[in-house]
Amino acid sequence: MARFMIQWSAPDPASEEYAKAIVDYIKGGKPMDEFAGFKLLARQIHPHTGGGVLLVEADNLAAVQKHTYPWTKGLGVTAEIIPGLSDEEFVELEEGLNKV
Repeated sequence: MARFMIQWSAPDPASEEYAKAIVDYIKGGKPMDEFAGFKLLARQIHPHTGGGVLLVEADNLAAVQKHTYPWTKGLGVTAEIIPGLSDEEFVELEEGLNKV
């Protein structure tokens, strides 16, 4: 699985609808935090800015979009999706490139 960091921002950080949606999602068992091809590793919520960060593993970008879609379409949240590497993947890549 590939790793991604998702940084999100709400259009209105003071929106009660936005805060309620997050609370309801968490209290509702976080149903989209893990499904075939996707696993949320960590969530950090920044209430003072109306955003946060997710660290996830996913088979592909489509799986990441499946997780973010209800938030971006339903609440107008913007999400920046940034691919990344684990420590081990980075070391393997660097050592492989240095052999070429």
